[in-house]
Amino acid sequence: MTVDAPYLPFMDGPSPSTSEFRWRLGVRPLDLADWIQWGPDTDAALAEKARLNTEFPESVFVALDDVEAESTEVADALVRHLAQTAPDQHRTLDQSLHPLDAAARLVPEDLVLMVERGKGDDRHLVFGAGSVCFPNRWDLRSKLGQTMAEVHAPVALLNDQLEVPVDRFFNRLRPDRSFWRLGWGLLDTPDWYTPLDGTAAPRPETCRPDQLFLRVERETLRRFPETNCVLFTIRTSITPLPLVSNDPAVWERLAASVEWMPPAVREYKDVAEIADGVIEHLR
Repeated sequence: MTVDAPYLPFMDGPSPSTSEFRWRLGVRPLDLADWIQWGPDTDAALAEKARLNTEFPESVFVALDDVEAESTEVADALVRHLAQTAPDQHRTLDQSLHPLDAAARLVPEDLVLMVERGKGDDRHLVFGAGSVCFPNRWDLRSKLGQTMAEVHAPVALLNDQLEVPVDRFFNRLRPDRSFWRLGWGLLDTPDWYTPLDGTAAPRPETCRPDQLFLRVERETLRRFPETNCVLFTIRTSITPLPLVSNDPAVWERLAASVEWMPPAVREYKDVAEIADGVIEHLR
């Protein structure tokens, strides 16, 4: 668990008080030197990954049968990147593992691989493989083989607002330009591992607003030239809410962001029952 929030994504974008709620793609150009992010929680994240891969292998890694080429291209690129940018973190791939599984064990990020399938005008990206040790209350296995819109279907209002922009973005994504974006939520646990398949630790029965945690996920999006696959990396940080900031403007903006959410989005983000208390506490 980190003790300082590396990002405050709710501070970005239009003011909640002056605009209707809308999901934002919020992508920004990525400098590939910053593709992988290290930090004081790196050793803890890698150790937790090792534990989860041992205890819950079927929950944290899945792959279609025919994604070896894409996975190998990604794994080889990651090893080259580590050798160039983080030689102290450089390790070799475990050849006994699936290439994407082996690659994910070298970095604190989760890895999700989207691969192109279909023919002609019906060619589209599907969820081809994933090493996701730190899911934010979703089930990895249920996503395998799904299109982008199907993956996003449980997210309230997202496909209604962003399905077309998301498809347009990925149709235009090229290997020479990569991007990153942020997502966030308020959770009642500091645990990185919160899947929906029954293997996570039990949730607390009650949780006061001051016992919540800010969970931020930094995603990078990168297309690879040989197989045309797209890789998402997801770097998770978790900060106790009282340690997020000392700036009253941050607390007000976070309160306004929660207040701004329609009921369906509050339900999706799992804050519906505590939203009013959270807003009052923050203010």
